[in-house]
Amino acid sequence: MKTFLGQPILPKTLAILYLCHYDHENKTLTMLNEIQYENTFYCLEAYANVPNPESQMASGKDKAAFEKELIALHANLNDPLWVAEYSEYL
Repeated sequence: MKTFLGQPILPKTLAILYLCHYDHENKTLTMLNEIQYENTFYCLEAYANVPNPESQMASGKDKAAFEKELIALHANLNDPLWVAEYSEYL
């Protein structure tokens, strides 16, 4: 499995934080960077404290739960309707 930017997911990764930019004019979400975490709490703390409301995160209590959430997040990020509606929350 790979990240949204095509990097391999490390074996101990249980959470990932995507730093993004939302273009309100074109209704597009661009991934700027991604950070993998072995500890879900550290990822949640980074997500909560990053001054970037467009950021996205996926995590899980184990590898299977993490991969399920990440697949769902990637599906949303590839869905133009979801991305367009996302601006309502920003």
